[in-house]
Amino acid sequence: MNQGNERSFDTLYKHFAPRMFSFALSLSKNRAEAEDVVQEVFLKVWNKKGEISLSGSFESYLFTICKNTILNNIRKTAYHTAFLEYKRAYPASIPDLDEELNGKELEELYHKAVNALSPRKKEIFVLSQKQALSYAEIAQRLGISIKTVRNQMNAASKDIKHIIGHLGITITLIISFFFK
Repeated sequence: MNQGNERSFDTLYKHFAPRMFSFALSLSKNRAEAEDVVQEVFLKVWNKKGEISLSGSFESYLFTICKNTILNNIRKTAYHTAFLEYKRAYPASIPDLDEELNGKELEELYHKAVNALSPRKKEIFVLSQKQALSYAEIAQRLGISIKTVRNQMNAASKDIKHIIGHLGITITLIISFFFK
């Protein structure tokens, strides 16, 4: 599969997808979301096919991606819910936000802010936020101290908040959810 062999990939998909679907369904409690997660996991694997180098089992690798994808989806749902609750509680503080900045634009802005980070901060931030690795796991993978990871994450958080700060406190509050 690492060389782009579609037949090998298809074999892996047929072998792991049913169990991964059951696992995703047990966590998400939603069939459609579980199906989407399985597709997303295998899409990620295919897109990184030449880069995958495992020290453990491929199954563990797949299920870790699956778990992290579900956790990221849960986080996004929680952010959206928190925003709606904030908007309901303080409607005057968000004048015409829906017109000014929809969710897709907010996500684009967030990604632009992440992409503006220095390469090292971005690498650490992505490992933490997107791959849901612990600071210890990141430190081990990159050969740096946990304190360095923590400092880089704090700096990345501040940088991202600064980059989007020109939109006002409301957007900064929303983005602050990304760092919990």
